Amino acid sequence: LALWLSKAQVALFRSGACLAHHCLVHCFALLSALVLLTFFHSCSRSLVLFAASPASCVCKGLTKSGQTAFFPFSPDSDAMPETSIADVRVPLPWEEAKQHVELCKEKATRQFLALWKNNKDRNDEALKWGEEVEYYVVDLQEGGAKAALRADEILRALGSETGGEDPTKGAGWRTEYGNMMIEGVTHPPFDWGVDSILQVEPALRWRREELARVVKDIDPTLDILTLAAFPLLGVPNCTSPHAEPSPDGQISKSLMCPDEVTSPHPRYQTFTANYVKRKGCKVGAFIPRDNIKPEQRLTPEQVVMKPFELDDQGSRERDPVPGYIYIDSQAFGGGQCCMQATFLAPNLEDARFLTDQFLVLGPLFLALSAATPFVRGCVAETDTRWPTFNQSWDDRSRSEIGALCNSRCSANDYFISDWAAAQGANDKEVPFHEASLQTLLKAGVDETLSRHAAHVLSRDPLMVFDDRLDIDDEKESDQWEQIHGTNWGSVRFKPPPCKGGIGWRVEFRTPDVQLTDYENAAIVAVIRLLTQVILEEKWQMVIPISLCDANDDVSSSRKAASDGLYWFSESFLSGSAELSTKAVQAPLREILGGPHGLFTRLRTWLDAPGRCSPESRKEFEAYLHLFERRASGSLPTPATFMRSLLSKHGSYTGDSNLPIDFVHELCKLAVRAAGERPSQGGELSELLG
Repeated sequence: LALWLSKAQVALFRSGACLAHHCLVHCFALLSALVLLTFFHSCSRSLVLFAASPASCVCKGLTKSGQTAFFPFSPDSDAMPETSIADVRVPLPWEEAKQHVELCKEKATRQFLALWKNNKDRNDEALKWGEEVEYYVVDLQEGGAKAALRADEILRALGSETGGEDPTKGAGWRTEYGNMMIEGVTHPPFDWGVDSILQVEPALRWRREELARVVKDIDPTLDILTLAAFPLLGVPNCTSPHAEPSPDGQISKSLMCPDEVTSPHPRYQTFTANYVKRKGCKVGAFIPRDNIKPEQRLTPEQVVMKPFELDDQGSRERDPVPGYIYIDSQAFGGGQCCMQATFLAPNLEDARFLTDQFLVLGPLFLALSAATPFVRGCVAETDTRWPTFNQSWDDRSRSEIGALCNSRCSANDYFISDWAAAQGANDKEVPFHEASLQTLLKAGVDETLSRHAAHVLSRDPLMVFDDRLDIDDEKESDQWEQIHGTNWGSVRFKPPPCKGGIGWRVEFRTPDVQLTDYENAAIVAVIRLLTQVILEEKWQMVIPISLCDANDDVSSSRKAASDGLYWFSESFLSGSAELSTKAVQAPLREILGGPHGLFTRLRTWLDAPGRCSPESRKEFEAYLHLFERRASGSLPTPATFMRSLLSKHGSYTGDSNLPIDFVHELCKLAVRAAGERPSQGGELSELLG
């Protein structure tokens, strides 16, 4: 009863009930909980109310549409986005949270300062690394294709970890924004040895099989797959169980995407609602449609103002802008899947150096991994998930357009190494939280790192917990983690956690997830190798940050891997010993395979005696060759491959609308062929070679 009443608070929130009702139900729930706990304890001290696994502590309730939803319950983690699946404490609604914004930033500044002081001289020798892959759960019955909103239930069955101490037979499991998504992570982490790359594909294969096994145990009609975007999200009747959009509700206000698509975890629900309230209207993304006419194209300035214009007009059109696919919910961006890798750096300086090099590489690997040609049941003119993610997670208010240079989800704005700053590579105006900047400078943090932290803190916290506003900033870092964790750049520089145990890390975040475990392993392995050689040989690839933005724009265009031109370090490509930030434009095939290209240098490093085993050398060669062929155009990216499948499908009329039977067959293929490798002559031979 107590748990159900706690859930009722969220149900009232979704239905638009007033704050008084929230408080009444919440107080009654807490009182009931105390009474019940006292009663049970007096009856039997041996009674276990809550199982040892927090994932088993759940309650049920009804969503707005009447469907059953599951809400795990436990008092654990505070941080987003790596939220414990069992924590249901509800953040303050924006009306209350905004009064604590400056206090949260002040505390976050002190917390970052404490992390810096405690770890600035830290050195780690036993380096570790890991990756994370996001999976979709789908219902493909009766020739259809629906997003199965069952992730919360599946996560409870999985728990936070499965397997043992061998990363090839183990995994960690995390909740994600979409209730049709499950994130699987390396567990335990891989060791630093180069030969550890031989473990990646077996680890991904085991993880997929374990997830599929648990899903089938729960419901034999469901499947899992790795598509970067579920093609029919936002199309009527796109979910299982069925749910309807709530344009007049209190969360996303979407015309096309049901709020039930968002994880039922109340933290995600409140976070989504706070986004809309802070912005002043619901979010809006405008993805150019296949064969858009030149005269229909919007400028970037027009795109960012469109959500406000549509709100002013009270528009309820599904496609209000000719030539564009309209996206009106965070779930479209947050509900997409990617492939990420995180590396423990030896120390702070190496982590800052690696972050800067990753900022340059991010757009390149986004283009090489492009796997998102379909959005909201339509064929897009873009090839990656990045434009949807970028635009649908833009919380800037009307007055902030221009002052805040971009969305919370965007390419990073700022290089953080002293060399890059001294060379003038930070060549665009970005906002800083001035009070935070001055505090950090006075405390002895160098100017470049102070500016990085102050830039992070130029964003408002969107998740405020009133019971955490008086924590000890020397011992806990909730506010820093909340703000830092809700700035989704292409690369994330990650300070050590306040409770220790791990050092300075860098997360590479751009690649679209791939159809097969082989492709995903190839991405991770190549980035892993680049990390080691970049740090050992001190590759300096920094170019002006404005040119990184230009590369980011190019990387999502059609056939960007083979046809795009990218700014890259002239001194690096020429092999010059005189370092500078001067850049030249070049195709990816030259950046990768030219005389001094990335892969050319990697091969030289690998061929030195004792670098790795013959088996690892052979596997690296295959992975490098896969991306070189994508860059040359002799192999398609997944996006180009899926476009080809569509063009040959009998139901497709060329009108840029996806036939449901095509999506069904595509999903079936993604399930069936996920284990394929090159040269096997399988169904994906056109994609893999």
